[in-house]
Amino acid sequence: MKAPKMRFLPTLRLGWLSARSFLRHPLTIAALCALTIVPLLYTGMYLWAFWDPFGKLSNLPVALVNEDEPATADGETVTAGDDLTEELVERGDLAWRVTDADDAASGVADGRYYASVTIPEDFSADLASPADTGSDPTRARLEVHYNDATNYIASELLSMGLTEIEKAVDATAISRYLDTMFVGFNEIHSRTEEAADGAGELAGGASEAKDGSGRLYDGLTDAEDGAGDLADGAASAEEGAGDLADGAATAEEGAQDLAQGASTAHDGASDLESGLGELHSGAAELAEGAGSASERVNAKAEEVDALADEWIPLVKEHSPEIEEGAGDVADAADALAAALDEWPEICHKDTARLNAFEEELDDPALHPDIPPEVRETLKEAIDLALKADRYVEEHRDRIDAVASDARDVRDLARELQNEAPHLADDAEDARNQVDELASGLEELASGARGLRDGLATAEDGAGDLNDGLGDLEDGANDLSGGLGDLREGADDLDAGLGDLAGGAGTLDEGVTELRIGAGDLDDGLGDLEDGSDELAGGLQDGAEQIPTFDEDSREARDAMMSSPTRLDSTTSNPVADYGTGFAPFFLGLSLWVGAMVVYMVLPTASGRALASTAPSWRVAVAGWLPGLALGAAQAVVMVGALHLLLGLDAVDWPGLIGFLVLVAAAYTSIVHWVDVQFGAPGKVIVLVLLIVQIVSAGGTYPLQTSPGLLQAIAPYMPMYWAVTASRHLISGGDPQTVLHACLVLGASTLGGLLLGWAAVAGKRVWSMSRLHPALEI
Repeated sequence: MKAPKMRFLPTLRLGWLSARSFLRHPLTIAALCALTIVPLLYTGMYLWAFWDPFGKLSNLPVALVNEDEPATADGETVTAGDDLTEELVERGDLAWRVTDADDAASGVADGRYYASVTIPEDFSADLASPADTGSDPTRARLEVHYNDATNYIASELLSMGLTEIEKAVDATAISRYLDTMFVGFNEIHSRTEEAADGAGELAGGASEAKDGSGRLYDGLTDAEDGAGDLADGAASAEEGAGDLADGAATAEEGAQDLAQGASTAHDGASDLESGLGELHSGAAELAEGAGSASERVNAKAEEVDALADEWIPLVKEHSPEIEEGAGDVADAADALAAALDEWPEICHKDTARLNAFEEELDDPALHPDIPPEVRETLKEAIDLALKADRYVEEHRDRIDAVASDARDVRDLARELQNEAPHLADDAEDARNQVDELASGLEELASGARGLRDGLATAEDGAGDLNDGLGDLEDGANDLSGGLGDLREGADDLDAGLGDLAGGAGTLDEGVTELRIGAGDLDDGLGDLEDGSDELAGGLQDGAEQIPTFDEDSREARDAMMSSPTRLDSTTSNPVADYGTGFAPFFLGLSLWVGAMVVYMVLPTASGRALASTAPSWRVAVAGWLPGLALGAAQAVVMVGALHLLLGLDAVDWPGLIGFLVLVAAAYTSIVHWVDVQFGAPGKVIVLVLLIVQIVSAGGTYPLQTSPGLLQAIAPYMPMYWAVTASRHLISGGDPQTVLHACLVLGASTLGGLLLGWAAVAGKRVWSMSRLHPALEI
């Protein structure tokens, strides 16, 4: 048996005959024309109504209530509510209506406003709260009130827009906070440099004070030696004066005896020789004692004179310097004591805050806006400051001891300052007294030797004695009086030299204590100088590591750190607007609706054709071709009108038009088969297929957001491929996807025709159900 030949010209003629009946009357012709614009009406009206809703958000009325009260931060007035209100109104992203709380609430309730935004009274205070170190910072609030009963989509759109406003407010607040922080870095750097300069000046002053204390120590050492020599010489002079007083007393007694002997000499000439012998012996002893005393006193006087000649001019010449140096030492010691008393408190003042801030720096989440290099620099500076504070605390007792020694040095220096102008005069008076003593002793010694020689001559010339006894008695009386004066002067000299020796000893002890104190002061100043140098170096290093920021740098960093991440996005095959993005979905959807409407008007298979001898395939194709022609016309009219009236643009117009004709072919073949196969119930089946394809085509939301069942059946639905390929043909994309869609839709078309052929063949068998259908539409 030979297979039937597929002759398509008769098939076209048969299809034309089926459609020609609709061209015999103007009303039917109008109906056919109306069929061609059904998809356009469906797609065009929707896309026209919602072509660019996001670009018209400025038409949405939103109430704006500003209840904010100004606040103060770092001495400046913050009016964040007024600033935000002014900026929102100027930007015009929404149709802002500045009003009060009552009007906003009633407007949202009755639909005059889609939402209300309230800036609360503590908005500025909360934004300024980070500047108040005495309290915890509080996040600022913007109160938004929606009414979904007015329009849920509007609420969602406004929510996205207000989220951007919230981000902008956050970025502005962060920028202000960061600017304050960067200015704080500048202040810390400046203060650290000032502290470093102060520490350097302290180190320089300590160095100068140490040099002065060294010179003071050397001078006091020499003064201690001189005071020791003075004390020793005064003690020797006191001893010689005591001997002189004793000798003078003895001489006075001898002179008294001489006077008595002389007075009785006239009466006891027989005793003259023995008396003269005794007198000669006493005179010899007197001469020897006086000579010895004179030699010792002269020797000490020469030593005292030498010391006086050497030191008194120096003391006179340098007494102002000594007085001034002692005053400087007292002032320096007093200042040092005061500085040492305040030093621990200054170092310990901000230790607690530095410890807390260092712990915060260890947690990057607390200060994410601080760069890691700045964080490490801050930690090193804080460690250095804490190390200095620990050093002060560990050596606090030593610092207090040095401060106490400094006060003792101050007191000794004040005493030396007060006594300095009189030291030279006191020493000059002491030397004069010693010289007078030496001169008197020398005269005494000379007189005693003359007495001794004279008595020797008297002893030899005893014969002449009686004649000179009168003179001798007078001389003895004078001698006795002179020796009495000499004894009294020697006693006074002895007492004066005793006072001088005591004062010289006290001076020696005081100078020794002063020298020891100067040594301690020198050591303390050395430690202070080393510590000050170390502190100055540490502070200088810390200052160099603390960054500074000028205005441009602060603005750049504020902008970066307030919005540290920038979304640098690129879009392949960009879509111009909302309408263009939704057009692929409505193109595919409207062509299915168009196919449904076409076969509501046109017959799927005429009774004449079914009763004819024409092959079933020809009858099926002839019933499909008019629908295909109308579907193709629908596609061309629809895309042409969308392009001309709404501005729809495509990267591949020929490909889009050809593909939509293929979509129309697939749709009409499937709808044609369903109508032929099921008759009137097929209209409902086609509607169900439309609903299933709408929810599984991924035209509005990504298919992955749909239930799993819809994701599973989507690749088998022709509308899914119609929407997917239309996107690529309108906006551009992978041509393989378009080719795949063409293959699927071509297969769908062929499958629909084959099933339609089988359905037509089945329709040629008449049954009671066909003669009397249960449902007719």
